Amino acid sequence: MGEIIDNEIESQKFKEAEQRDRTFNGMTAREWTLNSRSVWNDLSSARKKKHLNHGATYPEKLCDRVISMYSKKGDTILDPFLGTGTTIISAINNDRYGIGIELSSQYFNIANQEIQSSINLLRTTTFQVYNGDCEEQLNNIEDAKIQLTLTSPPYADLIHKVVDDRNNRHKNSAFVYENNATTKVYSDLECDLGNMPLEIYKEKVVRIMRKIYSKTKPGGYNVWVVKDFRDIKNKIPYVDLHSAIAECGSKAGFVYHDLIIWDQNEQRSLVLLGYPSVFYVNQNHSYIVVLRRPK
Repeated sequence: MGEIIDNEIESQKFKEAEQRDRTFNGMTAREWTLNSRSVWNDLSSARKKKHLNHGATYPEKLCDRVISMYSKKGDTILDPFLGTGTTIISAINNDRYGIGIELSSQYFNIANQEIQSSINLLRTTTFQVYNGDCEEQLNNIEDAKIQLTLTSPPYADLIHKVVDDRNNRHKNSAFVYENNATTKVYSDLECDLGNMPLEIYKEKVVRIMRKIYSKTKPGGYNVWVVKDFRDIKNKIPYVDLHSAIAECGSKAGFVYHDLIIWDQNEQRSLVLLGYPSVFYVNQNHSYIVVLRRPK
């Protein structure tokens, strides 16, 4: 009886190994199916000090999942808006090579420190990070090297509007003290996407996307995590940023491949918006825009 069970286990292991060899990301059929949900609501994690320093980071669990879905061990992962280094840390922990670019010298140093302190000496994968404007720094990467770009860019000059709104209208609101809102302006540099009006922003994003396209392997992926927003000051109730990002990618040659909803309702408190004259919903979700370079 024991021999039969052992044979079944070995047979299952062989089947899984065969499936992993056949897929571009090393997943079994079961793993492939389980990761195909279009809405993710299980990515909550405790905020670390680096998250509070930056104010706009995503959890390592999100990176782990995206990296496992769209790449395999040994592949190269790029983050052109590195922030505090989460993408590269996840890439290294998942046996990938990481390349990051960060405009701010402050966050570049934080990211470098965080990545170095997270490296297991037994791991053979390495990383490279660059400090500067990603449109220029992408020239340091050889063409068709990247399997997956995973990033969360600044949202045009939204940061300035949020900081102004928080300081002048919502000092004591749930938006600030219950949702741990720590968003801040990252630099005063002209080339910073976070300082640009939306139309200028989109022009620069297209240029960056074209650079990323040339660095991406045929069949490789380009994944941007973004949130739509409102610009009430300029009488724009809804700014469809995720569609704008997809459009910029399409102009650069990428195919709009997929869209995943990152549901954050359980992590964010509801805030009273527009009461009593205009009803607005709370935007407690982000979009994971999946672009792909055609083969």
